[in-house]
Amino acid sequence: MPILSVQNLSASQGAKTLFEKISFGIEAGDKIALIGVNGCGKTTLLSMLAQAIGSPHPAISHQQGLHVRYLAQLPVFNPEDRISDHLFRGDSPIASVIRDYHLCLSGLEAGTSVALENQFASLSGEMDRLNAWAYEDRVRSILDELHIDQLDQKMGSLSGGMVKKIALAQVFFDDMEMLILDEPTNHLDIETIEWLEAMLKRFSATLLMVTHDRYFLDKICTRIFEIDQQALFTYAGNYQNYLIQREQRYANLQKAEDTIRSVLRVELEWLRQGPKARSTKQKARKQRIDELVNRNAFSEEKALSLDVAGRRLGKKILELKSVQKSFGDKVVVRDFSYTFKQGEKIGILGPNGAGKTTLFNLITEKLKPDAGEVDVGVNTVFGYFDQHSMAFDLTMTVLDHVKQFGSYVTMHDGLQLSATKLLERFLFLPSSFYTPIGKLSGGERRRLHLVCLLLQNPNFLLFDEPTNDLDIQTLSVLENFLLSFAGCVIVISHDRYFMDRVVDQLLVFKGKGRIAHFVGSYTDYADTVQVLAKVKIDAKQSNGSRENQTPEPIEKRRLSNREQEELKQLETEISDLEKEKKEWESVFLSGAGDAEVFEKAGKEMKRLSGDLDKKYTRWETLAALSS
Repeated sequence: MPILSVQNLSASQGAKTLFEKISFGIEAGDKIALIGVNGCGKTTLLSMLAQAIGSPHPAISHQQGLHVRYLAQLPVFNPEDRISDHLFRGDSPIASVIRDYHLCLSGLEAGTSVALENQFASLSGEMDRLNAWAYEDRVRSILDELHIDQLDQKMGSLSGGMVKKIALAQVFFDDMEMLILDEPTNHLDIETIEWLEAMLKRFSATLLMVTHDRYFLDKICTRIFEIDQQALFTYAGNYQNYLIQREQRYANLQKAEDTIRSVLRVELEWLRQGPKARSTKQKARKQRIDELVNRNAFSEEKALSLDVAGRRLGKKILELKSVQKSFGDKVVVRDFSYTFKQGEKIGILGPNGAGKTTLFNLITEKLKPDAGEVDVGVNTVFGYFDQHSMAFDLTMTVLDHVKQFGSYVTMHDGLQLSATKLLERFLFLPSSFYTPIGKLSGGERRRLHLVCLLLQNPNFLLFDEPTNDLDIQTLSVLENFLLSFAGCVIVISHDRYFMDRVVDQLLVFKGKGRIAHFVGSYTDYADTVQVLAKVKIDAKQSNGSRENQTPEPIEKRRLSNREQEELKQLETEISDLEKEKKEWESVFLSGAGDAEVFEKAGKEMKRLSGDLDKKYTRWETLAALSS
């Protein structure tokens, strides 16, 4: 039996219908992703489901006593609250008693009184009764995993990524039967995304979420809901299964549409000939024609085309020469040099706060380096797609805003597209051209930002978290565009799928301002880091076992001539093997190679470690005999 059911639910936004008479059920233990183009009503649906738990809705029913936690895209907080205050601002009895206990404890530290001592004793008993001490341990464990330790910081001073981490931690403090997440991976670094993945994999409660992270979808979800053309469709399985089933659905719809069109041609031909009599049968036939003509016809999604003609780059594109940048005592970029070449697709990796956006601001000369030089080519024109989109006049219409940046764009085939046609290619319907920007969803505004960016015809694109708020369809076509883009592309993104599709090399922030260059995709890099970590662990364990091993008593005797030669040979062979192992290790550290090279390096280091262990054991035996 479903724990939550929806029957004939509809929603609109102004004159725009988001979805109409949709119905579905959610079973206990389901892991569901809700997907669809920006502006189709995903966030609206999640919000309606969450609100219906506390306020009954005629179209939504749920299991009595269902405990649901909901995390919106933008967490709500008081900027003046400390992190510790915010974390225990929940409405659960345990959170309430912990908050009161710590307030009372702070009061006692400032000065004791009989009333405070009595209150402290009462709260201590309540902490025991609710087993709040175990709850605090759970909270502490989650905070430690997320590296949230400076609990006295004010919420208003935190980055968007840190606010999201704190909101996620708070979600998992309490037990629940159902969790609703709206774009949980936005603004998170890869380490936190992988932490969330691990949490949700062992999460036994029901999950409903909106996310554009396709690796996340593939690893977590058992069902997919899609809002498409105001209807809701359900698919069994993960994201890969969804793609297969969706393609089949579209193929079936297209066949049905072709059949209807064939019937319609015949019926219209009959109608044009003029019926000889107005019998009841003929009137019914005419009514049928009217229904066919006025039906809600299937139209396959328009392909989003971004194949614009780029401005030519000069011989010199961009050179960074020993660039350094610090903020106070914190070194963000240390002695970094790089020469950008035509057609490079580079990803930037690093935790939140490492300095990735600072590097972009240095490249575009929004910031001046403390030392070094940023040398921009005379023909280089930057297009910067930042995290927050451009500043919009929310009263201005979509079309009026776009026309500020140009009236047309030239495609690769020489065809000139008007601003209205370009908007249509970005899935803006003609009916939305005169919609005030203030009525657009966050994703639709990001799409509008892309249109305006391309109208400026840049040849060096910088994308800072482009996947935030964009739907999967837009992301897929954007990926295809970036792959065919002739100019340079640099991408900061925590979307692993996006990075794997777009970039072929990385700049990795390693801490203390150091930036390493790595040739390969994100997955190549992640695999390399794992292999290297395993090799180091194996080597440490191997060395430890040799150091701690109690040698067997060895009978003292003189080595034979053959054994003396073997001992010398072993010393030479061990030296050669260690040298060869260091050479393979340097492959990882330099990043100079592709996935096959890294795989081979991993195998070779594993083989060499085994050979060294055997030769060390034999050498120790012979060396003991010779002493």
